[in-house]
Amino acid sequence: MFTVVRWILIIVHRVFQPSPSLDVIFVKRRKYILALLLVLAMVLPVLANTPMQVVAQEEETGKPFKLGMFGEPDYLNPILAGSIASWEFFNWIYDPLTRWDDDWGVTGGLAESWEWAENGTQLTLHLVQNATWHDGTPFTSADVNWTLFTWTWLGWWVAQTGHIDHYNIKCPDDYTVVLNFVQNGYASIYSWMAGAPFYYWNERYDSTPVEVNQEYLLTGLTYVPILPMHLWDPITWNDPVWGLNGTGYDPWGYWDYLNWDGISWNIIVPTFDTPEVGTGMFKLSEYVIGEYAFLEANEDYQWGRPNIDNITVLFYSSIETMTQALAAGEIDFCETEAPFLESLGTTEGVTLNENPFLGWEALLIDQDWYYCNTTDKFALREFSVKKAINQAINKTKIAQIAYLDHAQPADSVVHSTLKWFNNALVTFDAGTAEAMATLEADGWVKNTGGVYEKDLNGSTKALEFTLKYVSGAPVDLSMVQLIEADLEAAGFGITLQAVDTTTFVTDTAAGSRNFDLAVTFYSQIADPNSIAQYMTTPSWINPTGLSIARVDEIYAEQKLADDSEREDLIDEMQQLVYDEASVCILVEFNDLEIYRSDRWEFAHTDWESGIFSIWNWMSWLEADVYVLLPSAFPIEMIALVGIAVVVIVIIGIVYMKRRG
Repeated sequence: MFTVVRWILIIVHRVFQPSPSLDVIFVKRRKYILALLLVLAMVLPVLANTPMQVVAQEEETGKPFKLGMFGEPDYLNPILAGSIASWEFFNWIYDPLTRWDDDWGVTGGLAESWEWAENGTQLTLHLVQNATWHDGTPFTSADVNWTLFTWTWLGWWVAQTGHIDHYNIKCPDDYTVVLNFVQNGYASIYSWMAGAPFYYWNERYDSTPVEVNQEYLLTGLTYVPILPMHLWDPITWNDPVWGLNGTGYDPWGYWDYLNWDGISWNIIVPTFDTPEVGTGMFKLSEYVIGEYAFLEANEDYQWGRPNIDNITVLFYSSIETMTQALAAGEIDFCETEAPFLESLGTTEGVTLNENPFLGWEALLIDQDWYYCNTTDKFALREFSVKKAINQAINKTKIAQIAYLDHAQPADSVVHSTLKWFNNALVTFDAGTAEAMATLEADGWVKNTGGVYEKDLNGSTKALEFTLKYVSGAPVDLSMVQLIEADLEAAGFGITLQAVDTTTFVTDTAAGSRNFDLAVTFYSQIADPNSIAQYMTTPSWINPTGLSIARVDEIYAEQKLADDSEREDLIDEMQQLVYDEASVCILVEFNDLEIYRSDRWEFAHTDWESGIFSIWNWMSWLEADVYVLLPSAFPIEMIALVGIAVVVIVIIGIVYMKRRG
């Protein structure tokens, strides 16, 4: 570009330089004029290749985004979904009433403002007035009422909605919702159970007004996607057959009388065809299990249309393959693991975004009574065994070797970056010798194979266990190999078993636990309410089947405590869970995101858990294509050059006419 401009200047100088004499041949100047016009013909196409042309190209091809995902959502039904992948989808499709801000405070979502009653027993929410559902239907307070009523009736996601009085949600107009708080807002109804007696009367509702902790309530609402009443109600409460006024409704029938009054049998069945329609920034238009999902930008999004036109999510069974796809330019974004960062090397146009993941990796020790007894693994429930496992594992080596220093050792179920973290947590003495001493003090003796054994319930039980992990994840493989070596050095017999993601999720789920030991990760929100609920006895997301009566009490108490009392309760909860020892926290790891920075620019990249955090919605709203403007030739300079060229040509023509 500079060479072309230089020749223009030389030719202009030759054409208009003062004549040394009147004998200069005019034909020579004609040649320079022709040369100038020829150079201009060459320059104009170059000058045309400006950001204006890029914009025209964008209008023609759009801004499609391809994202790789390891595994896929367990459910697209928000009431059932438990996997991180599911909630990453919900971040695109739905909006909550409140959101986290950049400093882990609470800001508005579908509720743009709110005020509390002086006694703290009532909250008035003022809703946005310009939101619409993906099908064009206006969003109103009726949708909020339906969502919160239904969730409290079902008793799902109890960490968020437990004190909302489902009998007393008021909607004075289309954009105002009034919530009243009671001791227990859930319905007193017959509930179905997987085992005998198959149903029981659950006397839960208690209308005594209570003052709730405001932070707990508002942060909990960040985790409740609001659902469209006009699409959900006709297939639940007002289903033409099974609804309360339906032709098949029987108040004394099995589904109605024993299974939550004719609604939950539909919603909580995995095959239930839920309408994936939200108010969020993207619309889900296609989903092929095991292959891909396709989402399109919401043109009418209340906070402005996303810059991205559409997102194609490709599901991968191998993190390595997914990482290679990004390096090759086949996808634009994915999360990866430390072992693959070196293979990326200095791949041009690829940027690493690294932030602490708001969660932890743990070794789970199954405490399910039925599993441990029917599989002859009752030793898993022995405290000395759990404690020795915790003591034997070298967490520092896991952080350094498996995570290549993209992690740090950890002990608490509350993340160390949060204000709720217990800095005074008392931990076990760690080491192989310490673990063996714990076992031997409880009567465990090594057999001829070097594995500890002991008589339990009339038979000899050896400490021989299977350790399950997800295949296709090299960090998990490295981690379980390190754990295997540590435990075998301490007198355990360990067999490693790799399974696919779907099998692993099923085998580690409450109600279907089928593992001795397992490594997995848990995420959490910045408020400790949810992680406290996970650790309660009845929680469906309880990691191991642990049951600590005092933790159950703390979970209930902390929702009504003031901030200072609540902090003490959460500290106590962390210590109790650590001491129980079936949830062996290993490390807090960093989230490693890689993306094509030669195509895309992201804002808000420094959140906990990164760009793809399930709360970081602004990154996806503001992400845009990367356009490199020619620094030497901004548009203003190009315009000036164009004007100058026109003036030169006109002067040249006038000059030739005068000489002619």
